[in-house]
Amino acid sequence: MKFETSLQFAKKLDRQDPLRSFPSKFHLPRIKGKAAIYFAGNSLGLLPKTTKKFVEEELNDWARLGVEGHFHAKRPWLHYHKFSKKALSRIVGAKTTEVVAMNQLTVNLHLMMVSFYRPTKTRFKILTEAGAFSSDQYA
Repeated sequence: MKFETSLQFAKKLDRQDPLRSFPSKFHLPRIKGKAAIYFAGNSLGLLPKTTKKFVEEELNDWARLGVEGHFHAKRPWLHYHKFSKKALSRIVGAKTTEVVAMNQLTVNLHLMMVSFYRPTKTRFKILTEAGAFSSDQYA
């Protein structure tokens, strides 16, 4: 395919894009009455339209089952970490036995520091990007 810089070519590529249906799967914020163009990838991202249904299912299981939801919920909580192994392994190019979903970024940074950070007299500083989440910066 020869790349072109025309609007017509861009629209043609948009029509051929296998991901073209994805915007309809998310709630897009509106600014001045128009759907926003959303490029914020280092945060929560856009809310998937199916999220409310899934959260309500979990809350209903919690109300109905209490602690027994660990074993008898629609998606038993005890095994949550197993549900994402296949997808995570494909994303990072690893075997399913080599990945686990756990915690969140700040907790994982803290665990990494506790496990691996060994300051010396000459190597004792840690650099972080400006504007990082405060909890990540202070971990």
